[in-house]
Amino acid sequence: MIILSLAIWSWRDVRLRLRPDPEAQIQPDKQYTVIYWDFDRPVGGEGCYRTELQQKIDEFEQLHPNIAIEPRMFSWAESEQVAAAIQRRQDLPQVLSLGSLDLDLDCSLFVPADYVSAKEKENYLPLVQDSFQLQCGAALWPRFWSPQLYLASVDLLQAAGVSCSRLQAEGIGWEDLLRIGEQLASLPGQPSVLAGLDFRGLLLSLAPRQLDQPSAGLNAWPAQAEDLATVRLQQLQADKLLPVNIDPHKYSGLDEFFTGQAAFLAPAEPWLVRMVWERQKRIEHGFLTGAVKGPQKVALIPPKTTSVAGLPARLEGLVVIKEHRAADEIRAAAEWARYLSRAGDLAAKLDFLPVYGPSSQAWAAKWELGAETMLLELCLHNLRLPPYLRHD
Repeated sequence: MIILSLAIWSWRDVRLRLRPDPEAQIQPDKQYTVIYWDFDRPVGGEGCYRTELQQKIDEFEQLHPNIAIEPRMFSWAESEQVAAAIQRRQDLPQVLSLGSLDLDLDCSLFVPADYVSAKEKENYLPLVQDSFQLQCGAALWPRFWSPQLYLASVDLLQAAGVSCSRLQAEGIGWEDLLRIGEQLASLPGQPSVLAGLDFRGLLLSLAPRQLDQPSAGLNAWPAQAEDLATVRLQQLQADKLLPVNIDPHKYSGLDEFFTGQAAFLAPAEPWLVRMVWERQKRIEHGFLTGAVKGPQKVALIPPKTTSVAGLPARLEGLVVIKEHRAADEIRAAAEWARYLSRAGDLAAKLDFLPVYGPSSQAWAAKWELGAETMLLELCLHNLRLPPYLRHD
């Protein structure tokens, strides 16, 4: 009986030590190793993500000399293998960057949402304040986000007498699309007002974003959004502001935009500006022979935002895995997740926006795609809608 009691108390002591205690402290005389899994990413210009990440690791390790970060990088093609490894609970990391993972996982692996205190959430941008928790109840450290906007052909809009700078300042809504479409109709070739990446993207860019219950902004688009978007699409076609022969299963508006037949392309994230720039350079240097030049100048235009209008945005974050880890080891991993979450300069190099307010200045210093003021103002919006995700 005595042996059994000792065993029970011993197991109870182990369980208590392994529970994720937000108040646990990193022991200064203990060496920690944090295994970190991430996905390799393109970096603008001549940069390399592994190099940029290593710089963040070096900075963190200088601040925390007794915590070593061991990164393991995966390609995007290995997403399913990463998810399977997590599900099998094999050789688990302590911190995982979710990337594009579809997290249909056992969230009991991760530290719970109440691990992140209200104080820790201070100074994060309004748009991500409600994003520290996955639907399953696990904690998420937001890392960076990307708004879904409109990419404008500046030359085409100027030819129609439309001011891009005014659109950037005020945003674009349904009435603006109708008005601009009528102005474009007077140009040779009668270019369309809008092109979508695919049919679903076209509908999303026409859908209403006014929420009856703003608190539901993070969960769903307004009821009947798709129905009204379809009505708007049909109206544009009836007014000859969009092609009438759109096949929902085969449609892509990329060619329309790059051949000057459409004024806007949507949904457009900031990285698309860099893609257009780099494509133009390859054409100019003769690397894309026979390719259409496309717009000489492009600009990002936001949708009109109000206190009850949601903003479609893609968010990436980090989770901390608690499996078989003592409370102080979990704290060490959480420190790395917090540090990486607040790295605004790294977000800029990856063509993302920052999530942490005090890092906005560091972000702006590294940002290369223009429209900094408009984008930082979008960071202050507080209603995020589920993003458009393209499925190839």
